[in-house]
Amino acid sequence: MSGCGIQERLIGLPVGPELVDALVGLGPVERQTVDNSGVREVWPDATEQVIVAQAWQKVVAWAEAQLNNAVRQIVGHRVDPTDEDWGREEVAAGLRWSNRAAADRIDVARALAGRLFRTGQQLAEGRISYRHAAEIVQHLEPLDDELAAEVEARLLGAAGTKTSAQLGRLARKEVMKADPAGADERHRRARRRRRVEFTALEDAMAELRALLPAADAARIRTALDRIAGRSRAKGDDRTLDARRADALVALAELGILTADGELPLPPELATDPDATPEPPATGDTTATPAATATAERTATEQTATDDPRNSDDLEPDRGTRLPDRCQDLIRAVLSRTRAAAPRVALVAPLSTVLGAAQLPGDLTGYGPVPPGVVRELAATGRWEKWLTDRRGVVTDLGRSTYRPTAALADLIRATYPTCMFPGCSQPSYRCDLDHNVRRIDGGPTSAGNLLPLCRRHHRAKDEAGWDLVHDPITGACTWTSPAGHSYTVEPPIQDSGAGPDLEPADWALPLVPRPEPHGAAGDRRAPVDLDDPPPF
Repeated sequence: MSGCGIQERLIGLPVGPELVDALVGLGPVERQTVDNSGVREVWPDATEQVIVAQAWQKVVAWAEAQLNNAVRQIVGHRVDPTDEDWGREEVAAGLRWSNRAAADRIDVARALAGRLFRTGQQLAEGRISYRHAAEIVQHLEPLDDELAAEVEARLLGAAGTKTSAQLGRLARKEVMKADPAGADERHRRARRRRRVEFTALEDAMAELRALLPAADAARIRTALDRIAGRSRAKGDDRTLDARRADALVALAELGILTADGELPLPPELATDPDATPEPPATGDTTATPAATATAERTATEQTATDDPRNSDDLEPDRGTRLPDRCQDLIRAVLSRTRAAAPRVALVAPLSTVLGAAQLPGDLTGYGPVPPGVVRELAATGRWEKWLTDRRGVVTDLGRSTYRPTAALADLIRATYPTCMFPGCSQPSYRCDLDHNVRRIDGGPTSAGNLLPLCRRHHRAKDEAGWDLVHDPITGACTWTSPAGHSYTVEPPIQDSGAGPDLEPADWALPLVPRPEPHGAAGDRRAPVDLDDPPPF
């Protein structure tokens, strides 16, 4: 401790000019590198520096609230829908903001002074940041005033322990719960706007941006992760990110090559599937593998020449025809029919899957998705039972044929969808499964002693002096920093879907996805294999 009594000097001061004056009067506060007995600290003590930073954060939030008031005085409190709202240009020019930034700030300022005034009060008191307030305003915009007030109260109750991104995910979930039909309709409208954008960058680089439904984006990310993880060869110095980028290009090229039912094969392997190879002449012992390959290549080239598609205005055939069933499968994929069950992880109430409730699900690595998306994924997915306790924390998996270690890993990642360090949103499938009590210290490999930690925060626990206490009963993780500050991270609570008018599920029955109706002729869907392991 620095011994300056900083906490005592700041405690009780209201957020505003008094707190600003006190902070300015402190001047720079250096970290203490030795303890009171003169021994050098392993980690420099930053206890009071954190307190000072937190106080300045409150001041910034208070100043943002004052800026909102000033902006609102420029543009007015309310605007008629037919009004051009020319105050936006005044704000943009005067504050050197873009028109988009000015419009967003005006919307937030008006909402915080109107129906979301409680959020505005929390911002002015320094209890939440501007980003927290903006997330609430943005996500509650589709709701009417009554529903918005109900959801706002729940969000403000949770905002004190969440980052703005985490609060945004919670807001999406609460809005879906409050208005499930509207959530499904908004998703359908947004889905029609999916697109891919190309932007040129410096240094002969470019940015490819795809706006996709969350489930499709999750499929792509899972595929890229899987290919990147398996594509590293000896001597390959590419980073994992670089291998993901190369995998995306490779998948696009494979798509082009297979779109017309053709695959380029090496000459020695290219054959006409309809041709019947002629056996060597009787007594001919001079045929060698090389000669045979040459003959086959000649026959294939002749077949390609005779193909009517190889006219002057088309590229010559460089490969061989795929079987009809493969061509049908490719056409089905290009028409958005899934070639295989989605390999993404989704946690959702059984009641929503069966259509008896309208609660959102949680798509791992993305966040809440509306009930319609839950049923769409469940109808074509491989899935199994995950059991929760009365509080909604995942506690067990339905029994299956999987090895115990795989089932245990599934259970941990279902219980904790992200890294359990404060504020970290790294998906758990990309995290280490860390023993809270180390194996060498007698810690068991069990659900009560395993947690997903991303590599950096795993190292923070092992190397940087962060202490972790995991409550195996509640699942809560309490972290204590080297500066002595404690932060508690609660496991996410899953909606059970139980209600007075809903009969409990019969867990003795196997869960089988609903078969989708067959479409038009030629629309072949791959069968669902229920023996494959999750995630789906």
